[in-house]
Amino acid sequence: MIKMRLTGTAGVGGWQWDGHRWISGRSWIEPYTHPAIEHVMVTTPVTTSESGQSCLIVREAAADRPPVTMFRQVTGGPEFRRQVEEVDSWPLQVVRVEVTAGQSVRITCGERGVAPLYLRPTGTQLTVSWDLLDLHPGSDDLDAREVAAVLAYRTRYSTATVFRTIRHLTERATATWDCATGLSITYPAPALHSRPRVLHAAADPVAVFSDLLRREITARPLSIEGCAVELSGGMDSAMTALALAETVGPVRTAALTLGGDVGDQQHRRRCEISARACLGPDLTVPVAEFGPFHSTGPRASGRPTSPTDGTYAEAMNELYSRLRAAGARWVFTGVGGDELCFQRPEERAITGDPWNLHPVPDHLGPRARDTLPHIEDDLAPASVLHASTLTALAVHSATAMRHGLWPISPLATPLVLRFGESLPLAWRRGKKLMRIRLQQAGYSREVVHPPLRENFAATCEAAMLQDGLPLLSQWLPGSILMLQGLLDPGELSAQCATVATTRHGASELYRPLALEAALRSLAVPAATPAP
Repeated sequence: MIKMRLTGTAGVGGWQWDGHRWISGRSWIEPYTHPAIEHVMVTTPVTTSESGQSCLIVREAAADRPPVTMFRQVTGGPEFRRQVEEVDSWPLQVVRVEVTAGQSVRITCGERGVAPLYLRPTGTQLTVSWDLLDLHPGSDDLDAREVAAVLAYRTRYSTATVFRTIRHLTERATATWDCATGLSITYPAPALHSRPRVLHAAADPVAVFSDLLRREITARPLSIEGCAVELSGGMDSAMTALALAETVGPVRTAALTLGGDVGDQQHRRRCEISARACLGPDLTVPVAEFGPFHSTGPRASGRPTSPTDGTYAEAMNELYSRLRAAGARWVFTGVGGDELCFQRPEERAITGDPWNLHPVPDHLGPRARDTLPHIEDDLAPASVLHASTLTALAVHSATAMRHGLWPISPLATPLVLRFGESLPLAWRRGKKLMRIRLQQAGYSREVVHPPLRENFAATCEAAMLQDGLPLLSQWLPGSILMLQGLLDPGELSAQCATVATTRHGASELYRPLALEAALRSLAVPAATPAP
């Protein structure tokens, strides 16, 4: 929600708004410009003992709260502290930046995980952004454990990133910095979670679920013409779309579309959902035409890309670009639906449903393998939302915000998740809660129980065979990850040869190629590994 550069030298007259940024000397703070976002700078009077204290509050506008009418408010004593501490009870996403006269800073974020911040301290300067690409990582900057986690499909949620000099501000955490002592990040207390409960005989989980989604959407001031919903046809996006239709109206729909028989099924299901819910005009992008590493895309052509970008970044960028051109400003997603209906380990032991843990690839290099025993060390405490949800929100946020869209994911919210956690297993398993919601709304069996599985696995495999494998083979001799001992050249070369011969298993090469492409685009040179 903000970009910021703090230099440690205050300007005369405190923070001043220039219509785009808050500026003090050579320091600046830039709130994300969007109708969903409001901000206010609260400062103490220069004549008081508290003079020099400032607090910038950047938050998602709430429908039931008075909108900001003045960008700057000067107040002192208890009123200053009240406004600062009021941030903790704000119902939507919020970031608080407190700065003293000496330019030390304290940054606190909310629990929702939208637009997470990345921080890079360098000498007497701190740079902060919601977009990792703004922070320009330096040479020999890779964190072996974080790289290993990415390559080994072991998601870590912590303050660390794949770059040693860049930190991630996790949910509810607080970052403190000044030019003398540097940067530190303090984790919050572990979040509490609900356990499954026994339902009352008259309980109606579907009605409660639907009401919670409607309340989440109407918590914001929205307009029909400004809203779009990613409607893939799956359960999660359908829940979001139905709730939007019931609250905002016939909003625009959008999706990445599949090919073949699966694509035909997806088309029929999307059409039925849209028609019955009375949704608005539709916009689609065939995912196969913008697959991973296609020759004209940013990753294949070397344009700057982030290690946090999603697998289908090329297609999502095209979709979001078209949505923005069509007038959309808010994009609603189904992120969080899987975690809403997740099974606990003890429940899987009863149901026998597998826990899909990807095996560690053979192509990990020795430096990466050395970190695997410590892959679960130094993680953030239990978060309000699941760590996998927060990771997905980070990917969606950056991609959408680069196109001027504010992302909203009603399923990925504290109240909705707590409700899901409290449901008996029978309502969560197989997303029964969502399927009954569709049944009650009158949808066909094909919508409720599609016979063909709709996902992008075949698209990724085809794209890696056509574009990814040749690119990876071209980069192998001078691979940054290989030269730093994070990939095994023999194993990866052998795997590439096997895929080229059998034409199977190309998707297993996606992660090393994606990370290599990001590093090359950011001009991170190969270097001798740090001890």
